[in-house]
Amino acid sequence: MKEKRTILDKLLGVLNFAGSVIMMSLAFLVCCIPIVTMGQAWCALLTAVRYMIRKEDWWAGFRFGLKTRFWRGLIAWTLMLIPNIYFLLELHHGYAQVIVYGNMGNLSQFISACLMFALMAMLTGSLLFLNVYIPTKISLWISNAVSMVFKAPLQLLAASALFWLPFIMGMLWPVYLYFTIIIFVAVYFPLVGLVTTILLKNTLIYFLLIARRDGTLLAEENAGTEV
Repeated sequence: MKEKRTILDKLLGVLNFAGSVIMMSLAFLVCCIPIVTMGQAWCALLTAVRYMIRKEDWWAGFRFGLKTRFWRGLIAWTLMLIPNIYFLLELHHGYAQVIVYGNMGNLSQFISACLMFALMAMLTGSLLFLNVYIPTKISLWISNAVSMVFKAPLQLLAASALFWLPFIMGMLWPVYLYFTIIIFVAVYFPLVGLVTTILLKNTLIYFLLIARRDGTLLAEENAGTEV
């Protein structure tokens, strides 16, 4: 017979979850300090979230993700940073021209910048998720990322919006810069990892089953990869 949890047990569970999220955030921030390792840090964070969902030691997951996803995390971060920063700057310029100054002549440029930024954010976000959950050869990894954009566009769009929200707020509304820093330091990104993992769970399972059927998972990951 299943034991009934008391209010104290539930409270301790909530506090334990909150403590894990804060510690994850601090570990993530420390790994982001060199800037070039932000992709690896995000992969490690997603791996830690995966472990936490499975009720395993998140710190072991963080270290495992940082170690095994290092080079691919660097590739994913480079692919994410260069085009997305460019389109983010274009988005900022278009916002200033159209919304702030009312120059409707730049409306089409603003809309195209929004669409291109959303598309690149979805594509690079799928690279990060597939890097964590379904590690395969690089060519298959990239093709699966493109396929994922078409298979789960709404889920990826929501996940990308959550990830880039603090950066967009910081660029478009500088008055909220301090708020952005606070949510970044406190609990924002671990919760983003948790929410986006739930959003994309069915899609990730789909690609994981295909990879296992075709035997394309990397050998060292084949035994332990779960969504």
